[in-house]
Amino acid sequence: MKKLAASLVMFLITMTAMAQNYQNNITVNGVHSYSINPEYSSKMIVSLNNVYYDSQTMSMSEVKSGYFDKLAKVGISSDRLTEDNLHYALLGYEKEGTIIVFKTNSLEEMQKFLNVKSIGVTRSDTTLEMELTDAQMADYAKAAFENAKTKADAIAAKIGRTTGKAIYLSDTNTKKISESMYYSSVKDKRDYYISVSFELQ
Repeated sequence: MKKLAASLVMFLITMTAMAQNYQNNITVNGVHSYSINPEYSSKMIVSLNNVYYDSQTMSMSEVKSGYFDKLAKVGISSDRLTEDNLHYALLGYEKEGTIIVFKTNSLEEMQKFLNVKSIGVTRSDTTLEMELTDAQMADYAKAAFENAKTKADAIAAKIGRTTGKAIYLSDTNTKKISESMYYSSVKDKRDYYISVSFELQ
């Protein structure tokens, strides 16, 4: 019985301390918007499986050369393209083919590439990729922290309190960004979020 009473007292003390601690801090989210300069990557399936009707007598070399000629007309030379034959093999097509990969830092150039239509060619996927440096992440976190501090100060003032030092900070942002462009609209900015707890005085 004494052990149960002692345990109950300790539990109440712990809960009271937690409640007091909760009442004496404020947690807010901070955000900072930053510009991005990603690398765009697009893959095209070039395959005899995509050749129909009266063009069925075409060879794979004719399909590729016809596609490369059309790309050259919009300023994209074949030496900027790579092939991913393993990816094509994994797709399980019955007829001969390959995956053509094009990468660029120019969105305008990527749009030119995507607009080229040719016999035997279908789109696979298009992505944007970039990687933040440690210095960039530190700068963005600092800016997001300042945003969080401003927000916390404004909230505290509304209830007649002030904020003290930061007692907790959570940053779950990742260094590598990889996004599909298939359904989304392309934006040149991203948001950097953090969560911060401040003492409430």
